[in-house]
Amino acid sequence: MAGFPFWAAVGAAAGIVLGVACAPAVRVDSAPPPEIQLKIADASAQAARGCYIGFKNALRAYQELYAQPALRPRIASPYLRTLLLMMIREREVGILNPADYPKAAAIIRQNPGLQSMQPLFDVAAALAIRTRGIMRDIDPVAAQRIDVDVQKQTQADLRTKALVDDYYAYLYMAFFTGYGMYPTMEDEFIKGLQGRYPQSILMAYKRAIQPRPNGDALKALIQAEPEFYEAYYNLGELAIGAQTLLEAEKHFLRAFEGLPESPQVTIYLGSIYMATEEFEKSLEFYDRTIALSPQYRDALLGKGICLSTMGRYTEALEPLNKIVELQFYMLGESHYWLAWNYHALKDDAKAEAEIEQSKPRLPTNSEVFGLSGTIAFDRGELAKAEKEFLEALKYNGSNTEALFSLGRLYAQKEMWKESAGYYETSAGVFERNEGAIAEKIDQIKKSTLSEERKARLLAKKDQQLKITQATTATAFYNAAASLFNTKDPGLKAKVADLATRAAAHPQMKEKAEALLKHIKQQQ
Repeated sequence: MAGFPFWAAVGAAAGIVLGVACAPAVRVDSAPPPEIQLKIADASAQAARGCYIGFKNALRAYQELYAQPALRPRIASPYLRTLLLMMIREREVGILNPADYPKAAAIIRQNPGLQSMQPLFDVAAALAIRTRGIMRDIDPVAAQRIDVDVQKQTQADLRTKALVDDYYAYLYMAFFTGYGMYPTMEDEFIKGLQGRYPQSILMAYKRAIQPRPNGDALKALIQAEPEFYEAYYNLGELAIGAQTLLEAEKHFLRAFEGLPESPQVTIYLGSIYMATEEFEKSLEFYDRTIALSPQYRDALLGKGICLSTMGRYTEALEPLNKIVELQFYMLGESHYWLAWNYHALKDDAKAEAEIEQSKPRLPTNSEVFGLSGTIAFDRGELAKAEKEFLEALKYNGSNTEALFSLGRLYAQKEMWKESAGYYETSAGVFERNEGAIAEKIDQIKKSTLSEERKARLLAKKDQQLKITQATTATAFYNAAASLFNTKDPGLKAKVADLATRAAAHPQMKEKAEALLKHIKQQQ
């Protein structure tokens, strides 16, 4: 130890001894109680199911566990990972849940070691929610701003991680491929990701919905996980695209069992029941949609139309006026139905004001001009009524409201040939409508609907058919009467033909036969 001071040697030795003696002992955390361990394991298993119900169950458990400060270091990471999956899935099925992002931000603040997850939540929060129609007045996502450099860095990081972990592969596809669209420059990379994790249920769902929904793949998901209700949602959309409404109804009802928070599921059901003319059920689901998303224009309009069709005219005004108050979207349709209901309530002054608001917003809509003509006709404004009815026919030559009403209008003016022509044309359209209703009746009879539901729908269609048949006969009779009033002998055969067609219906039989008798007496 020449040249090395003794005290230094002693000090060094002492330092070694003291260093060993004073080194902190390795900390070994005690295991949580068995019931807590079971709860943690169950939460993890629920998240691993890869479906909305699984995420929901896991988050409920993680929230309870995270409330215990001693468990937070262990729970924070899986809690955040599951919360991120839920944010994405909610957007994929149109669920509005503004609480997710603030919750995640709070957990990250409390656990600085997880700060690297914040950019992932920022990107997730900027994802648009899949919607049908106008669900919200101003989409908060439109105001969401993400630093371009942060987004690029997040994408680069995820791209690397996606090659080794299906969790990050799912995030990458959710964040950077949109809903069913490949990014232009990355087709091969995305396709590679889709095939990289054959056993991953997260990636199985992505494969089932991207680049376009695959019915067989979605059914396989349900087979593997019966509570994968979002797959039923996607199957419902496929059925809507194929115009198989009863199939769509079946899938959306199953989706509703597990996704009652989604206004997309409920508005699809409301629209399906509107199409099948089951207005009470349609109204129920439009109300459910509005409860979830109060500014949902399509649901408000659907509710207004349901109430109108059910004869609840005063009640129909509220949701329609709500759309007008919200402004921007569906104003033409709302003003039309407000006019329709005010006309039904015999308040033609308000009806006229509303239809005038609708016309510039729906400038080529035949129904709008048809109703405008009807309102003017009822107010005795024949010149305006004529103009509006003719305008309606420019956009739809089969508009029965305009055709039949022009027959009435020209009869009032004693322009008999013109009157007869419009009445006869309307009768032809009504006859075609009869055929469409009869075809629908046949479809209902052959359907797999329950006998009770069949009977209910058939009774409604039978009533529609009877009304249409009576209206057809009336149009034929009116056409015959107008031609008869021309007193043109050369038209007697035509008058007789029209009257004979009218006489085929019991409601017009007596009048039509009387007209035929007049024709014979003049011969």
